[in-house]
Amino acid sequence: MQKKEFLDAKESALKSLETACAKQKVDGEILHILDLINGNEGFYTSSSCAGRIVLLEIPQIGDKRGATFLGIWHRTIELKEFKAAATKATKGLLWLLAQSPILHIGAQTLELADKMVKTAISCGFKNSAVKSFRKKIRLEICSTERLDAPIGRDGYLFCKNDHLSLLIEISNEVIERSGQKLARFAKKVEKFEEIS
Repeated sequence: MQKKEFLDAKESALKSLETACAKQKVDGEILHILDLINGNEGFYTSSSCAGRIVLLEIPQIGDKRGATFLGIWHRTIELKEFKAAATKATKGLLWLLAQSPILHIGAQTLELADKMVKTAISCGFKNSAVKSFRKKIRLEICSTERLDAPIGRDGYLFCKNDHLSLLIEISNEVIERSGQKLARFAKKVEKFEEIS
């Protein structure tokens, strides 16, 4: 990638991030890491999530456009608040999702991309990889922890409280482990200029 193309892409990404921050659409838990990555001249972030627990209602498998988010939490949750969100369900499949952090990063060179991926993997983000390297070098930083569980249909929960409590406990563990990995990653990214 030519340096001018990279700088233009970075400028555009930083403007988008600034707009998203102004609209409070950026997870506060990941903002420090985004600042660290964007502060390095060889990288920029294009999208991110610190990890989340989601209650999702979808008309049918694969229908993302028809999906309704009944609850989104970027933190651990309690059974009571989850069940309160579930009362909003009306029609379709109900899913409980626990998703680990994900960051999409642009890199100026393949060498820098490789170092960032290796840094992420060393912090526990085992699914990290360079995703594209033709026009723009893009990498994805993500982990393996997640939970995707169908829990009901048409406003009715199939899970009894014991099972639902277990699913919430596992989901909370995904979020807690995610926070620990993000903290390790932030420490290493702070020193990234020293190793690049």
